Amino acid sequence: MATAPTVLTGDLALDVINQSQRVIDMDDRIAELEPNAAPLVVLLKKLKRVQAIAPKVEWLEQVLMPRYDQLSAALTGTAVTSLPVANSSFYRVGDVLRETATGEAMEVTGVSAGVLGVNRGIGGVPAATGASGDEIFIVSNVNVEGASLRTIKTTQLNNLSNFCQIVRTPLGMTGTEAATKLYGGPDRDRLRAAAGIEHMRDWEQICFFGAKKEDTLTTGAPKRFAGGAVEYISTNVTAAVGTLTEAAFITFLRSGFRYGSERKILFASPLVVGAIEGFARNNIRVSGSEDHADTYGIQMRSYVSGQGVVDIVMERAWNDSTNYRGYAFLLDMDALEFHTLRDTKLLDNRQANDADKIEDEYLTEACPVVHNEQRHAILKGVTG
Repeated sequence: MATAPTVLTGDLALDVINQSQRVIDMDDRIAELEPNAAPLVVLLKKLKRVQAIAPKVEWLEQVLMPRYDQLSAALTGTAVTSLPVANSSFYRVGDVLRETATGEAMEVTGVSAGVLGVNRGIGGVPAATGASGDEIFIVSNVNVEGASLRTIKTTQLNNLSNFCQIVRTPLGMTGTEAATKLYGGPDRDRLRAAAGIEHMRDWEQICFFGAKKEDTLTTGAPKRFAGGAVEYISTNVTAAVGTLTEAAFITFLRSGFRYGSERKILFASPLVVGAIEGFARNNIRVSGSEDHADTYGIQMRSYVSGQGVVDIVMERAWNDSTNYRGYAFLLDMDALEFHTLRDTKLLDNRQANDADKIEDEYLTEACPVVHNEQRHAILKGVTG
């Protein structure tokens, strides 16, 4: 016997009709939570992208002769002509020094392990006692007329390296799902867009926080990890800041701008950006269409200081971290590269031949290269 129909009495209303009859007001656009999720990778790809030819990327760096050292023991008398120093290899006969705590100038007359022979009290400042740890500054060198060539010294090149990491981001759907008409258009297009963002988010975090290692424990299946900026930057690291004051920020910039470009980019958590805005509103401007905003495809704010110009990019995702919410990286983009052994590609139809499904993936094999770590700086431990 056929099922009896449902009988409706009176005017039809939306709450009594068969709900399957209703056309849903569905926006065809799928809202993205983080449409601009990887600003650092975007910048690296626009500035310097280098084709790698091997999974291990190596480079050489030149470091200039050091100018600063310190006393390894106290200089107890004004007539003492032996100067105990921490690094005697820095010096040559004829170097002119200043003991910066007392201002006394000296001439190096001999060099031996840990001790310099010196002619003291040169110039207007007389010989004075000095404490262990006092700073010694190599000002220049002096030579007599007709002198032979002085001792040749140079610094050995530093060899640095990184490993290209393979990052894969798959996506997929069954054949039935792919054939079904859906709001927002075909799901394959949507999933590709979402996977592309996730892939770039992975590379963004590698560029900052990646750990460098080559794992060869499994024969025939080596695994390589690409190191990020945090693996290389060691000289200019300001930790346990607490409340960020303008004075502390200027001190940080002073170390960060010691070497390299006069304009750098600060990738900062929302907490750090908020702190900077709190004390430096008069020094911050939003980049206009003629500035770096169009160049990099993201809106930047610039902080103008006597140390240099800082373009500020907010890393919103760091706000979710207990520790990284207090971080900022000051990066000299002229000293960063992105080396790709296999550049990012969307690889179609990666599913098994007999599978009733469609699977694609993004694949990149690459690594960041951080040149001259002294040109960059890290600020961490900001709490407000």
